[in-house]
Amino acid sequence: MDFTTPTPPRFDIDSFCANPEIHDAAPAKIALLRGPIYFEEPAWIILTRYKDQIIRFFAEIGLRVIIDDEGGYAFLEQAQEGEAGGDWPKLLYRDRHSFDVTCVLIVLRGWLLTQETKTSDERTPLQAEELLDQLRPFSRKASANVEKEDKRWREAINRVVALGYLARKKGVDAFTVRPIVRAKVSLETLQELRVALEEHATKSNFREEQKESQEEGEVA
Repeated sequence: MDFTTPTPPRFDIDSFCANPEIHDAAPAKIALLRGPIYFEEPAWIILTRYKDQIIRFFAEIGLRVIIDDEGGYAFLEQAQEGEAGGDWPKLLYRDRHSFDVTCVLIVLRGWLLTQETKTSDERTPLQAEELLDQLRPFSRKASANVEKEDKRWREAINRVVALGYLARKKGVDAFTVRPIVRAKVSLETLQELRVALEEHATKSNFREEQKESQEEGEVA
């Protein structure tokens, strides 16, 4: 009797990648790994066509594909504790943004709230100057140089654009606020962030005042 273990068939990667379903769905999978995708992108059409396959693909590594058809966006999220795959090693972690980027997200979430009570005809893009106006109160020091602070906030805005939460309007200095901000910053999270930022700003201002007092004492 032959007790040798049979050799499993060799995986044919060429044939696998040539499979039309695998080949055609790949761009959407790659796009999701890079960040959120939106309805106007080619990857969105692929996602809707191969949705079940793509959901299964990411489920194998403990990820969920969050799709909002009404908002026109999709992104990946780690399976939560208590969900299938939630106790597996983590690939994605909760978003951790800098102080400045967090401030921008708070303003954007608040701005979306104001738009919910307006009709489609009343809604307008978020003007860049309006966004800056709402960010300036978050400056750590009231006496800070306005020009330097505005440069700092513009850099933070650019990072939020790179994350895919803001889109620049062509021909005007304004933005489209992506609905995905609602998913990334819930109302509960919004309140928690506001409290945390107020505490952070208070501590920062206190340190600045102490530093100024020490410098004044040294000069005297």
